[in-house]
Amino acid sequence: MPSLSPPDRPGRVLVTGATGFIGRAVAAALTRAGHAVVRGGRAAPASAPAGETWIGYGDIGPDTRWDQALTDIDVVVHTAGLAHQPDAAPASAAPGQFELVNVEGTSRLAAAAAKAGVRRLVLVSSALVQGPSSPGRPFTEEDPPTPNGVYARSKLASETRLLEAARDSAMAWVILRPPMVYGPGAGGNFPRLVKLVRTGLPLPLGAATAAKSFVGIDNLVDAIVRCVSHPQAANQLFLVCDAETTSTADLVRRLARALDRRVWLPHVPPALVGRLLRIAGRERDFGRLFEPLALDATRIRTRLGWSPPLSLDEGLRRAVAVYDD
Repeated sequence: MPSLSPPDRPGRVLVTGATGFIGRAVAAALTRAGHAVVRGGRAAPASAPAGETWIGYGDIGPDTRWDQALTDIDVVVHTAGLAHQPDAAPASAAPGQFELVNVEGTSRLAAAAAKAGVRRLVLVSSALVQGPSSPGRPFTEEDPPTPNGVYARSKLASETRLLEAARDSAMAWVILRPPMVYGPGAGGNFPRLVKLVRTGLPLPLGAATAAKSFVGIDNLVDAIVRCVSHPQAANQLFLVCDAETTSTADLVRRLARALDRRVWLPHVPPALVGRLLRIAGRERDFGRLFEPLALDATRIRTRLGWSPPLSLDEGLRRAVAVYDD
């Protein structure tokens, strides 16, 4: 099994998507851990902060030139990709975009990394690969993936392309599947939820009690840093999440406490909420709010000795601290 340099002699780590929510946090954490980090993005900043090394690689896709970015790189952490598709975007346009960036882009990077002698590639995938809802118990890595939707299917395909590129090479792979990631500067559904809680209006989510896992950015980044250098992470798939399993309703109540707001969650039948969401053109939100998506992170805990450093409440407190009153 391939191994990496011991922790006192870290190699150079390329973080793709280093301008993004996850990539930015990963790069900072790896730097604090003593790794020599190369931050990658579409274009290097005109004036990089002191002590930071940046490199531009253009748009990610099947034609991306990775040669320069991968020079003397030991490990790649691939966080770049297309994650959020506007609800108003035409459904016909989404599959091509996700295929181009998430699938073909990852394939191109993985093949180039294996050829360049990169020793490990850590891919940040998504728990949505597991399926739209957990089967009456938390998902484990042994459950066959049943992705629903173009985004989830593209993430599973990107995993497959990584395995294909690593096969018959000296490059090890690590795949992490996190659920919704929250934290300061998060995009997607989390800031929308914060905004709704801050309004003080009643939210018809009292019946949204299905078991759900989330992960704070600090917890996810801590796991990624562990996967960069831990020998037992090589060629492994890990589900990663906070220690606490919660629900949408409970998450909203915890958010309200973190924001020092009062929140009323009337118990409205889910079928009625679903009809209202369809009328509003937000039918995709129903599953995100009401269907279970719980994860069992036993594998990463036992194999790597990892545990989330922050509780859910502390992670939410940090996440909402950036919002002005």
